[in-house]
Amino acid sequence: MAKVLITGATAGIGRETALHLANQGQEVFASGRREDALRSLEAESAGRIKGIAFDVTDPAAIDAARKQIEAETSGYGLDVLVNNAGYGQGGPLEQLSDAELRAQYDVNVFGLMAVTRAFLPQMRERGRGRIINVGSVAGSIALPFLGAYASTKHAVQGLSESLRRELRPHGVEVIVIRPGAIRTEFGQGEADGMEAFAGAESPYGQQVKTFMKWHGQLHPRAPKPSVVAEAIYHAATSRRPRPYYVVPLTNYGIIWLQKFLPTRWVDRVIETVTGLRNA
Repeated sequence: MAKVLITGATAGIGRETALHLANQGQEVFASGRREDALRSLEAESAGRIKGIAFDVTDPAAIDAARKQIEAETSGYGLDVLVNNAGYGQGGPLEQLSDAELRAQYDVNVFGLMAVTRAFLPQMRERGRGRIINVGSVAGSIALPFLGAYASTKHAVQGLSESLRRELRPHGVEVIVIRPGAIRTEFGQGEADGMEAFAGAESPYGQQVKTFMKWHGQLHPRAPKPSVVAEAIYHAATSRRPRPYYVVPLTNYGIIWLQKFLPTRWVDRVIETVTGLRNA
């Protein structure tokens, strides 16, 4: 039975993963900022999940969570850390403020690293452990008006590759889960960010409206978060986990598109699919 912490576990992929791992007999700690959602998760799991409220951008709260988990595990710590906390900031890059960009990086990149640094030392000292970072297909291909989010997932991918090579001699595996669109409320958060730039006062207004029409159909038609939870479970428990999991597998087509086609062709495909070619 592995001891697992999942950040961003109050909704979507994180919540589904916490329940799935607990149902499979793992000892799960679930974190997030919303106490009420964590209590609901504890109740739904019949006490098999322990909720710990903390914000990944708050160093003191992360340290307190580390100490709490050490106390709960008699000083052992974690076998598996799942860095899932994150959100998508929508909007044209020209018009996003420095504060909006920094907030995106504070959660998706710096928060991920802060939590990793808190729990990694015990894994390294034992010579055993796993860090699972939830990246995105957006770490390979960046869509218009979601560039802030995509840039953080490019960063997560680069950090994960370096960490994997640094930590392998110490017995710690680093794995990246790369979902495409998933049927959660995540897409609504992206849309909320874009909405502010969809008016006539923005030079990108018509383009944003067109993109949002396509984007609005993307997540409701996407696979359920259970497909990601299953991939994370495999990464957490398999004897030889893969360095990357792309979910669902059909999203390999998006990655290959970026990898093998000329860039101008890829741009034209994205313009056509999203409707921006005629916007």
